[in-house]
Amino acid sequence: MLNEEGITANQLQIRWMVPLHGERLVEILNKAKHTIIVENNFSGQFARYLRSETSFAADGHIRKYDGEPFMPHHIVEGRQRSTGRATKLSVPMHEII
Repeated sequence: MLNEEGITANQLQIRWMVPLHGERLVEILNKAKHTIIVENNFSGQFARYLRSETSFAADGHIRKYDGEPFMPHHIVEGRQRSTGRATKLSVPMHEII
């Protein structure tokens, strides 16, 4: 969906919290033009942990905390709200299917 809008995007999935390979993570993340942390919780636990361990602060955050998985459009909409601004939090609206 992002490619259709002419946006190149990548993802970095963190599989190991302990030990956190902070130097390597920051090396990878610093190569990105914008970073948005996507989390399935209310408070942004991983973003806070990453910042406390490495001093790396993301450009934006997309959080969802209704127990449902992210759908692709949640990421696209959150990215549209986050890019080009100071640190921004995006929380997808609850959907009734």
